[in-house]
Amino acid sequence: MDIQPISCSGGEIDVNNWNVKLTYRGKNRMKITFKLSQDEAAAYTSFQQVTCPEHLSEEQFVKSIFFLGLTTLEQNVTEHMADAIKIEDGEVSLKEVEEDISESEDNII
Repeated sequence: MDIQPISCSGGEIDVNNWNVKLTYRGKNRMKITFKLSQDEAAAYTSFQQVTCPEHLSEEQFVKSIFFLGLTTLEQNVTEHMADAIKIEDGEVSLKEVEEDISESEDNII
């Protein structure tokens, strides 16, 4: 599934071309690395300079963006789950789905 490029003050960020590396470490730890192109790095830097509050370091800003994204995704999943549940006479069941979720324009992500 392709994700639409994101336009921001510094240019366009196309996450479809990102090189993302997940490294699983011992003791339930993980390292996530994003490699951006030169244009995408410039776009991110411009975005960060315009939107980062003065009291946050760049590291704190990246963490807040990451966790805001996770929180938003969790809210979307919860909303979609609530839309799929039917409660009648105290019994909980799933509503019948009329379309293939993968083809829906209102996807979670």
